[in-house]
Amino acid sequence: MMNYPTNPLFDNNNANNMQPLKGTTGLALKFANGIIIVADRRASMGTFVASKTAKKVHKLNEYTAMGIAGLVSDAQSLIDVMKAELRLYELENSFRPTIRVAGSLLATIIHGSYRRFQPYWVQLLVGGIDRRGSHIYVLDPSGSISEEDYFAIGSGTLLAIGVLEATWKPDLTKAKAKELAVTALKTAIGRDTATGNGIDGIIFSTKDEVAEEFKIEL
Repeated sequence: MMNYPTNPLFDNNNANNMQPLKGTTGLALKFANGIIIVADRRASMGTFVASKTAKKVHKLNEYTAMGIAGLVSDAQSLIDVMKAELRLYELENSFRPTIRVAGSLLATIIHGSYRRFQPYWVQLLVGGIDRRGSHIYVLDPSGSISEEDYFAIGSGTLLAIGVLEATWKPDLTKAKAKELAVTALKTAIGRDTATGNGIDGIIFSTKDEVAEEFKIEL
């Protein structure tokens, strides 16, 4: 009997057990005049690297962004919903929704699905700047939400958060904040097999007219 190699996209070559596409790792931190969100570019199906160019930091509007980890299809769906809902909020109320409004809206959507036993299998970061300052909100699959000065999500969380915990300070400059974010994510990339293939990031600063998006090849 010939033994064929296992298809890395499936469990036991069974299409009913296809591995979902997952993305990791991301992190966000505040600095003196804003926030930064970064994430790696790898998406996996089990142990198979399914994408080396996965985008995990998404602008929701000109001053708000979301970092994603977990089930990619769920995250992509939530990104589309949030872009539409925030735009609708602005049109209906004639003013921009704050970062807190964005985070609370997202938490309500996720919690509603969780209570219906149809959870979104994601970890999310929502951050940006508004008239009240800079904010970072962290959400889990149940819809819980907390505001943090810095945090990490995804399979490389423990590796990245250790670097942030030891090094982060509230008065970091924009340059130092970017350096710290990249260092923390590189630490996760170096030890977590689900994380890798480069870094994408976005910086919101009260001193800049537009958000700064960047890429780092590794």
